[in-house]
Amino acid sequence: MNKKELVGALASKCDMTQAAATETLNAFCDIVVSELKDGNGVAIPGFGQFIAKHRPSREMRNPATGKMMMSKAKTSAQFKPSIGLKDL
Repeated sequence: MNKKELVGALASKCDMTQAAATETLNAFCDIVVSELKDGNGVAIPGFGQFIAKHRPSREMRNPATGKMMMSKAKTSAQFKPSIGLKDL
């Protein structure tokens, strides 16, 4: 399912226009992204939680040259499904 199909399903399920469903979906995504950027998580009971996972810098080998180098520290998004979603 792509974004257009998701918007269509959301619009029909909630009895709203596709424009309103697009605005709702974009607002939800913006909120999740901003919370993850701030280092917070977003938990949705019965669905799962989005977590900001920090990865510290580490020493690694450059595969092209064989030289040792330091990778950058970064924060990435991680999703942990709830138990109910895992059982599907």
